[in-house]
Amino acid sequence: MTTTVKVFKSTDTGAPALTGQAGSLLALLNAVLVDGYNAGSVTSLTRSGSIATATRAGHGFQNGDCVLISGADQAEYNGEFYVSNVTANTFDFTVSGTPATPATGTIAAKRAPAGWTKPYSGTNLAAYRQGGGNQLYLRVDDTGTTTGRVVGYESMSDVNTGTSPFPTNAQVSGGLYWNKSNSSDGTARPWIIVANERLAILHVNGTSSAAATDAAIMLFGDFKSYKVADAFATLIIGGTSSTVTSNNVMRSLSGGMTSPTTGHFVARSFTQIGGSLAITKHSDFIKSNNVTLMGGGGIAYPNGPDAGLYLAPLWITEVTGPHLRGEIVGLWNPLHQTPLQHGDTFQGAAGTPLAGRTFLALNMYSTNQAMIEISNTWEF
Repeated sequence: MTTTVKVFKSTDTGAPALTGQAGSLLALLNAVLVDGYNAGSVTSLTRSGSIATATRAGHGFQNGDCVLISGADQAEYNGEFYVSNVTANTFDFTVSGTPATPATGTIAAKRAPAGWTKPYSGTNLAAYRQGGGNQLYLRVDDTGTTTGRVVGYESMSDVNTGTSPFPTNAQVSGGLYWNKSNSSDGTARPWIIVANERLAILHVNGTSSAAATDAAIMLFGDFKSYKVADAFATLIIGGTSSTVTSNNVMRSLSGGMTSPTTGHFVARSFTQIGGSLAITKHSDFIKSNNVTLMGGGGIAYPNGPDAGLYLAPLWITEVTGPHLRGEIVGLWNPLHQTPLQHGDTFQGAAGTPLAGRTFLALNMYSTNQAMIEISNTWEF
C-alpha cells in the first residue's frame, strides 16, 4: 500500500530551526508532523480545466512540495496537493471536478504536515501519535540541549503515562537519544525529514559540515511486515548514549541474524505477545563485501558491466528463531563505498524493481551513506 510521502528540509521557507537548546526538537516535530509551516493567505485562486492556480506573493514553495489549501468555499480546492509550475508568486495544482472559478472564501496555503497528532504535551515534553497504520505513540523528552530522549508506547493516557514502552527502561534507561546538535548553542543545524502518516525518518547534521560526516539518521514508525495484520510492526531507532558516535546507530548492519543491532527496537514480536523487542537490521552482506556499515563497502561504483548503482533493502529479523520479520520502508543500503555526494538525487532505472522511485543520498557518520526514497512510492 502506498501513502503520501512528504519531504521537509531546514532550507524550506518558514522551516523551524533545530538547535542545541531545549525545546527545539519539539518545535521541529510539531511543525513537520502536526502543524505544517510557512502559512500565508492566498489572494487569488482560479481554475482552467483541472489546473488550479493560486496567487500568494513570495510564497517560497517549490515544484513537488506538498501544500495544504484550506478555507475555500468550494470543497474541491481544499486539501493536500503536490504543486507545480511554481513562480515567485504563484503555483499550480490539480483539482477534481469543476468547482467555481475564481474560488471564494478566506483561503490559506501552508506546507502540509505529515498527518500525525499530538494528544499530550508538557514543558518540553510531547507525545505524538501516528495518523495511520498501527497508530502507536512516540514520547519525546526535549529538556536536554544536544539530544532529545525518545520512547515508543502502545497507548498513553498523558504525556508521562503509557503502556508497553519500547525500549523499556531496563533496555535503555530513559529512552533512546535523538541528535539535535553537537554543541549546546543556538546555531541552527541542517536537517531533513521524510515522512508520512505512518513513518518519520530524520537526518540531522549536528555540526553543519557540508559533507555531513557527523550526521545521524533516526526513525520512528511502521515497517513492512511479512506477517499479515501485524499490529505491532512499529520500529524505533536511536542512539543508546548522548555521544555523537552512539547516535549514528542507523549506519550499523549485522553480519548475522542472531545478535541485536544497537538502538533498534520493535513494539512486540510477530507473535503479537510480550513487549519491547531488540531486533537486528541487515542487508546484502555479500555484495557489501562483508562490511557491516551502510554504504561502507561493496562492489565498485559504477558497476562496470552496466554502469549501475545498486541498492539493497534493510531487513528486520527477530534474533530468537531467528525469524525474518520484514523490511524498513523508505531507506535503502547502497552496495558501494559512499557512491554519491551528500544531497545528490537519482531515479531508479527503467525495467528494474526501483523504476519510478526517486532517491536522496545522505551521508552519515564517517564515510557511511544511506539512500532515502523521497518519491510517493513507499510500500508497507
